[in-house]
Amino acid sequence: MSGSTRIKGVALKLTIGSPGVDYYADVTSCKITHEDADKDTVTFADAAEGAQAAKLTGSGIQSTDTDSLWSYIWDHSGETVAFTHAPHGNAVATAAQPHFVGMVKIGNKPDLGGDAGKTNTFTFDFEWEIDGTVSKDTGAGA
Repeated sequence: MSGSTRIKGVALKLTIGSPGVDYYADVTSCKITHEDADKDTVTFADAAEGAQAAKLTGSGIQSTDTDSLWSYIWDHSGETVAFTHAPHGNAVATAAQPHFVGMVKIGNKPDLGGDAGKTNTFTFDFEWEIDGTVSKDTGAGA
C-alpha cells in the first residue's frame, strides 16, 4: 500500500458569507477543530451520541481594506454566516479533495494593532463556534 496523499500548507480556499467571498489571501492559519460539547447538564442521549462542538479557528493579516477578511469580521461580528473550507484550494469539491461546509458564528471584532517595527505585519486570531455540524462535500450531489 502506498502512503496517503498529504495536505500541505500551500493551498486554501476559505469562503465566508453569502454570497461567499474567498479570503485565502488574508489567512495565515486555518483549522476546523472538534471537542466534546461543553454542557452543564448532559442527558443520556447526549452521552450516547458523543455530542461534539466544532470551531473554525485561525489567524489572518490585519487590513482595513473594505474587501479584507479583517473588515468583514469587524462589520459582521456576532452574525451567523455560511462558510466553506477547502484545504486543497480546489474550486470544485471531489471525493479526493472534498470541501467542508457549514454555518459559523463570527466572534468578537478582530484585534487591531501590534508591535513597532518597519517590517512588522500586524495579525489577528479568530475562534468561532460552528453552528450545527460540518458537512463533507465530495461533489457527489444530493
